[in-house]
Amino acid sequence: MRTLIRGGWVVAFSGGGHELIRDGAVVYEGDRIVHVGHRFDGRADRTIDAPGMLVSPGLINTHVHAATNARSALFLDATRADYFGMNFVSYQAGLRGAKQPPRSVEVDARFGYWAAVRGGATTILDVGIRGYPLDEYAALVGALGVRAYAGPGFRDAGYVFDAEGRVEWEWTPGAGLAGLERAKAWIAANHGSHHDRLRGMLYPGQVDTTTPETLAATKVAARELGVGIQLHAALNQREFQSVLRERNETPLQYLRTIGFLGPEVILGHCVFHAGHSWAHYPYADDLALVAASGASVSHSPSKYAKMGLALESFSAYRARGINLALGTDTYPQDLIAEMRLAGLMTRWVDGSFRTGAPRDVYDAATLGGARALGRDDLGRLAPGAKADLILVDLAQAHHGAVRDPIASLVECGSGTDVRTVIVDGETLLDDGRAVRFDEAALLRAVQTAGERIWRTVPEWRPKGQTVDDVAPMSYRVREPQ
Repeated sequence: MRTLIRGGWVVAFSGGGHELIRDGAVVYEGDRIVHVGHRFDGRADRTIDAPGMLVSPGLINTHVHAATNARSALFLDATRADYFGMNFVSYQAGLRGAKQPPRSVEVDARFGYWAAVRGGATTILDVGIRGYPLDEYAALVGALGVRAYAGPGFRDAGYVFDAEGRVEWEWTPGAGLAGLERAKAWIAANHGSHHDRLRGMLYPGQVDTTTPETLAATKVAARELGVGIQLHAALNQREFQSVLRERNETPLQYLRTIGFLGPEVILGHCVFHAGHSWAHYPYADDLALVAASGASVSHSPSKYAKMGLALESFSAYRARGINLALGTDTYPQDLIAEMRLAGLMTRWVDGSFRTGAPRDVYDAATLGGARALGRDDLGRLAPGAKADLILVDLAQAHHGAVRDPIASLVECGSGTDVRTVIVDGETLLDDGRAVRFDEAALLRAVQTAGERIWRTVPEWRPKGQTVDDVAPMSYRVREPQ
């Protein structure tokens, strides 16, 4: 079926970048775009009128942990002051031997993916599947209709708390290589499935939880399978200091030394380079190493802003020629809000309103993500590209008068403005309504699951801490009488 979208602002791709078409037209047939221009005079089986809309390529969310909504309530741990940027252990780690409640594919993973779609993403990188039945996970991606790059996560060590609440690294010899074999088998079985909407990617854990042998084997496997890699790297100060102490190199120098960096690699976060103000290590030029390698960086500004941290800086990475993409990491999975925060934090770090331009962060959320994946058919509206589009409603009070629709989207918009989401030519969100499932029922299930997780906190946190100890309520709560 041939569908025509007409009216509104169209973000068209022409040659080296995006351009804007006022009152434009986009036509897609099957899973491909066939026309982008000012008008279309040919036959269309269906027409979508889009006045007041931004017709945009679907955004590419390059760093999602799909099942972290309820758990990320613990992210700003009121009981701790020693994480130094690794606050994720507050909900990821537990007492040695204690188990957290299992994660549900049908509730946790479904909601994480759908929240990312609601935030404007049509392509989602779920960074290392853990705690799910893997066959159910692949089926979920097919049922939701999203485009995903996924694979089982693997590493050689996990984070645990001792009885006093100290964070420790618990190493399991051979775990990383065994996990890599499971990931390879899953990718061999699922890569290219669901009309090629599901592709595999290798997700070793973190620099400080994965051995050099596992990282080297990952590089070999990526080459053999023809897939990419994403690694959490340079993500907190404790990792920076521990790698520097153990290897006499920064984490990024270490990755260069072992031959890990390369164009097929996405570095998750990559905040703590040698020149970052928290690292303050004037003996290396880490950004030069990343730029020379061709590796991409997936930047999730909200995760770090919550901790009073920032990438230093978005404009500096771009100036070095590093390809930047955007992700949401934990929650919310609103990539439009992440664009705004990426720009604002860059201006704050640089002390200049002339950096962090809407164009730059929008490019990162579209073309930057596509480049990181090695795809020239995503992140753009052009004949032959995948029919992955979003329609964003700009005719709302919080946008007001719209002169530059990209500036309005970035400076004023949010995921709630996304009215229609189309992936591979299939509509997943139609005028704000989920097409494939009951969204209200999912939200009820998410709330129930969250409350169950919060009740279990004393079972896996040190010293019997409750959720109220770790994440106190903003105000005193009066319960019903």
